[in-house]
Amino acid sequence: MMRHKLILIIVMALWGSLGIFVRNIPISSLLLSFSRAVIALPILMLVVKRSGLTLKACLRKENIPLMISGAMIGLAWVLFFAGFRLTSIANVTFIYNMCPIYVLILSPILLKERITAAQIIAILVAFFGFVLIIAQAVDFSDAATLGIAAATLSGLLYAMIVIINRKYATHLSGEAVAFIQMLFTLLALLPFVFGSRPLEQFSAMDPLAWLLLLVLGVFHTGLAYIGYFQSYKTCSASTVAQFTYLDPAFALLFGYFLANETLTWIQGIGGFLILGSTFLTLFLPVKQEKTV
Repeated sequence: MMRHKLILIIVMALWGSLGIFVRNIPISSLLLSFSRAVIALPILMLVVKRSGLTLKACLRKENIPLMISGAMIGLAWVLFFAGFRLTSIANVTFIYNMCPIYVLILSPILLKERITAAQIIAILVAFFGFVLIIAQAVDFSDAATLGIAAATLSGLLYAMIVIINRKYATHLSGEAVAFIQMLFTLLALLPFVFGSRPLEQFSAMDPLAWLLLLVLGVFHTGLAYIGYFQSYKTCSASTVAQFTYLDPAFALLFGYFLANETLTWIQGIGGFLILGSTFLTLFLPVKQEKTV
């Protein structure tokens, strides 16, 4: 278990450094998202094949919701990466981490889960933090406001993806789910990539940018997804969920030391309210609706 906890820490450090990598790879968010999927897909395919699962089994009719969520991941990545280029890493990190709150709000409708009074309080506290960050961003520039909007939409999409996975991915391993979604991320973005002059963008990249892109695809995506899902085999879901809060911590550290970003006190309070309330939801009981 200790080895898998160490792997989780490494995965969270990788995901926390995404903003730094995105800002130093000079291609569009669309092409970057597509390239990430292209590089990671063969790695996930090898793991799935080793488990004995065939491509035909992955493409069965019951997996259509996962294929749709894969297309949603592509859009979420594009928005997420755009956010890093329009506003601070801290803003994107805090706003994106509203995702568990959106899941709480949507769960009664889509998963038949009842929200407790304590969960309602957590939602209200998180949204107050959200408002603080938005108010601070509006004071900076129009670009920052667009970055906040992109991060918000990305978080909403990820919330929908989490709900789809909860409802339709219980019959597959985490690695198989990641493979299906990565495949359809690639397919969904492919038509748009053709119109984005990819060769012209790639030709403008220097060797360092190519190295960063390769690292992003192999380590931040392929290997990180494998390590994340394999951790569920030895660690409890609550332990994995708690470790995910290292992601924003690493993001803020990388933003401070490598991007020369600082937090205002309003951002700090807003971020604390969002992360604190979402962390507390891990320990709140969920009431299930009775189904007939």
